Amino acid sequence: MKSNVPPGVTDIVRSFNPFGGTYLADPYPFFSEARAATPVFYHPETNFWVVTRYNDIRQIFQNTKLFSASNALDTPGVCPAAGKIYVDANFNVVPTLTNTDHPHHTRIRRLANSAFTAKRVADMEPFVRQLTVRFIDERFSGGQVDLVRALTWDFPALVLFRFLGFPDEDLPAVQAGADNSLIALWGPPSEKDQVGAAQGMAAFWTYTTQLVDKRALEPHDDFATALLEARSADLAPLSPAEASSIIFGLLVAGHETTTALLSNGFRQLLQHRAAWEAIGKDGSLIPNAIEEILRLDSSVIAWRRKAKEPVEIGAVAIPAHADLLLLLGSANRDPAVFDDPDTFDIRRPNARNHVSLGIGNHLCLGAPLARLEARVVFEEFSKRFPSLHLVPGQQLHYQPNTFFRAPVSLLADRDA
Repeated sequence: MKSNVPPGVTDIVRSFNPFGGTYLADPYPFFSEARAATPVFYHPETNFWVVTRYNDIRQIFQNTKLFSASNALDTPGVCPAAGKIYVDANFNVVPTLTNTDHPHHTRIRRLANSAFTAKRVADMEPFVRQLTVRFIDERFSGGQVDLVRALTWDFPALVLFRFLGFPDEDLPAVQAGADNSLIALWGPPSEKDQVGAAQGMAAFWTYTTQLVDKRALEPHDDFATALLEARSADLAPLSPAEASSIIFGLLVAGHETTTALLSNGFRQLLQHRAAWEAIGKDGSLIPNAIEEILRLDSSVIAWRRKAKEPVEIGAVAIPAHADLLLLLGSANRDPAVFDDPDTFDIRRPNARNHVSLGIGNHLCLGAPLARLEARVVFEEFSKRFPSLHLVPGQQLHYQPNTFFRAPVSLLADRDA
């Protein structure tokens, strides 16, 4: 495809490598250069039109007539061994929330919203706090600890399990293989990665469909039951396959994004001692600190949309059916919107204007639960461990994928 990007951005196109070591370690210098150079550029190696600026990305999210979410979960082809695993598991996730458009998305979202209520989320707070304290008592007795393995990986999964209706003791079985799901879905997967991810996601899917079948026969006070019972006079109820697919999406994406929010949050707060000390003394600062974490160190640094017809973005002509890569991490540091955008400021007045959780109809369904988890965790840890600090000199590593970003390990020490 011939590119019609403005002149002077050839170096930007050549240097864009979302799976390269420099980009994975810190994509923000590239974001800054690309955003300053052009609102959008075509990258032939990935076949994406890459969008760099806040206002354009926000408008793309909001304009569902011109831009489709249908490609949001597109994945590479799978190898025969992985394909067999999916077939044997009757893996049949149907499009529901993330990768559908109106009117299908509107129906699914209205029914899902009626199940994912503010009260249901608020009712989770005692469990979330109890779980946080349990993790502190069991895993933070002293000395050096990997925050990811000790807390941020398991914790969101256990919260999701309780919210969705899964028993805690089944977590290891369902979580098996999830480590490499990001690479298989949104990275450059090897056949080994594909097989491992297929095994993990097949376990997720099998377990989810079994739960939905059980709740259809024996309703409980949980989200799975609420989905099956969701009704609206003018809408057909969710099918078991649709309910299972919504729950599956929450398990996969909701787990990873909340893990990233907590991991990135600890990194930023502990690197900025004044911020850590401030939230420990004044918990009312924590909700806005969470928004600033989501803005500055986005859990999801990029997302997809598809142009339904020929359009212009920032005076650049985009062909019909073009795949767009929206650089959310770049938008969140756009100086046209955020003053001193590379500075971590937990009191930033417009921190919540970030686009990390989507905008409009596709705003992340699980966002209220993720915010609750982060608030409680940072409340408890900042009070209990005012001297908690990152181990100096550690080199952070990130999974090679296009969208989700968080360190795979984060060493901290509670001793001064």
